[in-house]
Amino acid sequence: MPEVKQDRSGWWRRYRVVPRVEQRTVGSRWLYRADHYSSLPVVAGVAGAVLISAFIVGIVLRFPNGWIVAFESTTSAVTLAMVFVIQHTQSREQAATQRKLDELLRALPEARTGLIMLEEASEETMKMVEEGQRDLKRQTGVDDHSRAPDVVARRG
Repeated sequence: MPEVKQDRSGWWRRYRVVPRVEQRTVGSRWLYRADHYSSLPVVAGVAGAVLISAFIVGIVLRFPNGWIVAFESTTSAVTLAMVFVIQHTQSREQAATQRKLDELLRALPEARTGLIMLEEASEETMKMVEEGQRDLKRQTGVDDHSRAPDVVARRG
């Protein structure tokens, strides 16, 4: 029977982000890693255990004033930092998604290529496209509260 090698660092390799971020700037790499690793379940568990331990020690020591100030300051600082981390990573991912959708519009011959880069268009252009899509929706017989007619016909 052949010997099966076990991957001893399986969970670590699964969560590694180094190959995915090595082409980014140093700041972007750091922010992406902070976002990635802070969203792991083990990090939430460790944070919960630290908070519960601090609470128990605080009860025993009758919550010294310095602790309360330190806790509030730390919580505020971490919250503010995580807002920037999350905003950065979501902005990058949204931009990448938009580029992928734009590429799909270019690839489909029947697609309206005027929608490419629509997110950068003026407010008037966005409203005109929205109105055009609503008109098209009405013309095809699809309303807000029902399925497309062909889907309803197949189920009927």
